[in-house]
Amino acid sequence: MKEASISEHTTAKARALVEERFSRVDLNSPVFRVLFDLSVEHVAKDMVDNPKRYAPRPEVSMPGTHFDAIDPVTLLQDEIKLPSLPQIFIELKQVMNDPSSSAADLADVISQDTGLSAFLLRMVNSAFYSFPSQIDTISRAVAVIGTRQLSTLALGTSVMDMFKDMAAKAIDLELFWQHSFACGTIARELASILGNASPERCFVAGMLHDIGRPVLINAMPERAVAAANISEFKKAQLHRAERITIGFDHAHLGGMLLRKWNLPFPLVSAVLYHHNPNKAKKYPEARIVYFSNIITKALGIGTSGDFIIPDIPEEYWESSGINSEVLTMLISRLDTLLESAFSILESAA
Repeated sequence: MKEASISEHTTAKARALVEERFSRVDLNSPVFRVLFDLSVEHVAKDMVDNPKRYAPRPEVSMPGTHFDAIDPVTLLQDEIKLPSLPQIFIELKQVMNDPSSSAADLADVISQDTGLSAFLLRMVNSAFYSFPSQIDTISRAVAVIGTRQLSTLALGTSVMDMFKDMAAKAIDLELFWQHSFACGTIARELASILGNASPERCFVAGMLHDIGRPVLINAMPERAVAAANISEFKKAQLHRAERITIGFDHAHLGGMLLRKWNLPFPLVSAVLYHHNPNKAKKYPEARIVYFSNIITKALGIGTSGDFIIPDIPEEYWESSGINSEVLTMLISRLDTLLESAFSILESAA
């Protein structure tokens, strides 16, 4: 949509919403200033495309009940009913853990699953890679991307596939996956620009960073909805609200799930610490997903359950290698990349 088609009234409404979203950040920060301007532009376009999303919601009463803290280990062992691990996931793990396995073995396993094969081929032929010629077989994809990289993408995709049909009444799964895919896309680009982590691993970590949210909502809907209401109407960070109503947050649960499934620890730590990457300093993926999540939320892409953007000191951005120039470089490709990412996501639905 061309910017000229957006009225001044819509732009003013978008600016007012973004000002509230950015109310706790220092807009003298060059990075946040760039993000603020981009957010106004994106929200104004989205208001035109999806006006129902911006209809006023009546404020709900805050939970008056005291919630006793729940032990996440007990919850994971006894109470959460998870989808069964797909056979492709189990076979992928066996191939990855077998030192005698080859690239051909990986290609054979992936090729047995037509849905996964189609998804991965759409990805490698998208704007993510921009290869000059069409890649039409998984064997060729393994050759040009690499065994470890494609296996990481395949594992992440199979985990996503487990949850895409989950019936979560208190969460819009379409917007949830839009946020998750956008976070993964931005994480992949940041990893490529900064050069300190695997782009494929960062994409999967970003894609799965909030995987604990739909699980919590299905397992404990009353507590999860209470946390969401506290976050929205009291302008609290969702993960902090979850600790009030549940005793732990979606990042903790998501990390435990990935650990239970024996995913690589850099992925586990990125999901577990995507709100507190200082606890995973050995793993750059955690910090990249942390910033990617904030950028995605700031731009208002999909829904993360958070409304307010947390303040981040300028030196923290800078120490991570992210400044206004890096952000501008990232954003210059973002529309094309997100269009490609959402097209891939829709094809998997």
